[in-house]
Amino acid sequence: MTVRNALFSLTLLIGQTACSGDWVLEKRLTPADTLRETSNRTVVPGTFVMTVKSVNVFNKMVFLNSEDTYLDRANVAVQITSSVAYNADIRFGGDFRNMVLNKKILVIGSAMKVGADLEQGIIVNTKGDERTYIFVSRASNIFFE
Repeated sequence: MTVRNALFSLTLLIGQTACSGDWVLEKRLTPADTLRETSNRTVVPGTFVMTVKSVNVFNKMVFLNSEDTYLDRANVAVQITSSVAYNADIRFGGDFRNMVLNKKILVIGSAMKVGADLEQGIIVNTKGDERTYIFVSRASNIFFE
């Protein structure tokens, strides 16, 4: 493991630990704020607010998009695993993916730019087509605003 990967892992762990549970940070980052912040830093832990305009499922991952299409460079996607989506179904009492569409949500997690291979999924630390993702590790870090 390289020093860079170790620092990235530690930063992500600290960010998710500091942002877990029901604690909501005062500063709420919009998709535009998130794009700006991730251009300057590797990982941006925080509280993010956006309206979900589209939902995609790819390789057992659920993406809640701030734009109508994930191909839009202005898109910021909340990425959750299928197990987190399942727990969100239970928490909110229905099909979370349909429930969240066109709703304003608040999530606690960590945002970062990720090299994207739009046919094969995401690959971290590659050059080329980058997208901004907010990684949310548990359903209790997702709220309707």
